[in-house]
Amino acid sequence: MLAKALRLYSSLVVAALMVGCASYPKSIEVADPAQQPGFKEVQANPDQYKGQTLVWGGQIVSVTNKDQSTVLEILQMPLWDTGKPRTERDLVGGRIHAHVPYFLDPEVYASGRLVSVRGTFAGIEAGKIGEHEYSFPTLDVNGIELWPKSQDPEVVYFMDYGFWGPPPPPRSRIFISTPIRR
Repeated sequence: MLAKALRLYSSLVVAALMVGCASYPKSIEVADPAQQPGFKEVQANPDQYKGQTLVWGGQIVSVTNKDQSTVLEILQMPLWDTGKPRTERDLVGGRIHAHVPYFLDPEVYASGRLVSVRGTFAGIEAGKIGEHEYSFPTLDVNGIELWPKSQDPEVVYFMDYGFWGPPPPPRSRIFISTPIRR
């Protein structure tokens, strides 16, 4: 009896651990996400990483469609274990160019949306941010994940007499609804 209970308990622990392990979506999957070099490492020594498969993500700054491709300018942010960009502004590494070998609709891949891309590191590309000269680390994209727009949290406030007396009639309650932020 004890052996059955131990096996059941072990199975539940293993299942919980497997569920707890997050992984990247298939579109940007890599063998070992933990072994990915950091953005600053690649920027500091680009020749060392040329030709390697990298996964980067962040917030779309602009979309430039060419004849047979699209260039995404992305404000690089570190990724969670799920592959989704972390949105804390103090973690931003810089900007990257992601060359996608097909058309992306700029209304779908709109400025401000979160995206993660997997691709081959092609080196540094000279460009500008406004009038400022900038060196963009560049990926030749072979996988892309556009993350759903997050919705604001839904919060419901209500006022009630509670402890101090009977509750008022239902029409005197105030409900303010704000969507939940995830």
